[in-house]
Amino acid sequence: MMIPKAESARTRLPKGEAARIRQIVLLKIATPVIVVFFLYLATSLAVYGFETSQAKIFEKEFKDSGATRVGDVIEGCDECPREPNIQRLDDALWWSTVTLGTIGYGDHYPVSLGGRLTAGAFIMTTMVFIAIVLSGIQSAVMDYNRLRWLGMTGTNMKNHVIVCGWSSISKVAIPELLAAGRQVAVICEDQNDISLIKELCDDDSQLFITIGDPTALPALQRANHLDAHTLIIATPEDTTNLISSLNVRANNPDLRIIVYVQRPELRTTFSASGVTYVASPFEIGGRLVASAAFEPEVAHLVDTMTSGLSDCDIQQFTVTEGSSAEGMTVSEIRKEMIENDGALLIATAEKNPEKIEGEGWEVKGNPSTKKKLGAGEIIIFMGTPKENMVVSERLGVLQGR
Repeated sequence: MMIPKAESARTRLPKGEAARIRQIVLLKIATPVIVVFFLYLATSLAVYGFETSQAKIFEKEFKDSGATRVGDVIEGCDECPREPNIQRLDDALWWSTVTLGTIGYGDHYPVSLGGRLTAGAFIMTTMVFIAIVLSGIQSAVMDYNRLRWLGMTGTNMKNHVIVCGWSSISKVAIPELLAAGRQVAVICEDQNDISLIKELCDDDSQLFITIGDPTALPALQRANHLDAHTLIIATPEDTTNLISSLNVRANNPDLRIIVYVQRPELRTTFSASGVTYVASPFEIGGRLVASAAFEPEVAHLVDTMTSGLSDCDIQQFTVTEGSSAEGMTVSEIRKEMIENDGALLIATAEKNPEKIEGEGWEVKGNPSTKKKLGAGEIIIFMGTPKENMVVSERLGVLQGR
């Protein structure tokens, strides 16, 4: 069954748990980088200090020996120490930079004993730390990719559907939702299920998967339950489903919650917990099997019509204020659709304050042809995607509710 499309989304790093994970990953990269940076500065200052002292000694020996300088050649100072070519702090920083980058231009280099010992220690140390930095970056990238694979970084999907649990029900529901163009966020408890779920859709903007306890708030937060349209709780355990529904309702009172139960007698319990709709597949399946026993074509039609993967579909539309459908009778709408190759109107739904189930909506199949439609009511059609498009275009109504 077709459902309105959700807003586009991209994966992001939400606050809380995912932010903490990001900090840990960045710390793996930042720690060795900071160490190398301070080592770089300390070495530059040390070399500059040694070379400055060497320069003072050289100047004193040069003057005392009475030597002369012709260009770059010094004559008469055989006992003088070597003249440093690192004379300023920026020279020392430049030497450390080209050494750290393993370039080695040779335009500046230490000549003092202390400077050379410092340079040797710097070279050996940076070789080790560069390996550590590269290893840390590789490890951080691998860790982050793994966290994304597990869905620990969260999603910012909006108006999407959250499915809790990977069960026989969700295996059917998720493909139907994806076929209807909905964005789906899945919470599964076993990381081995992630690969199986990802086979349903390779578009990360349409399908998000996270691992976690569906009864716990962190997993629901990663699935962005506050901005979700509907939550489907379909774990194999009724107890887990009940706890999940209570936790979600407490944090998001406006969210539509659909729960799958194995024991039909728990319907009342789930309805009292604030669940919007309680589905018992065994009841539905039993009715379908009974129908197939003496009217198999009817059972086949129901099975086909409830699938969003079929050529023919059942869709609902909301009569908006000012639309063409407002004030029209069922007979007039059916005539309009027949004349324009549109879908067939098969039911209507309107709010009934006395009705508790179904969010207070009362559905009437094959309504009276004289019934006049008002704004806010629901009209349900059966037809192909093209025929259902005619309904939206000709009547100016919105698909879904």
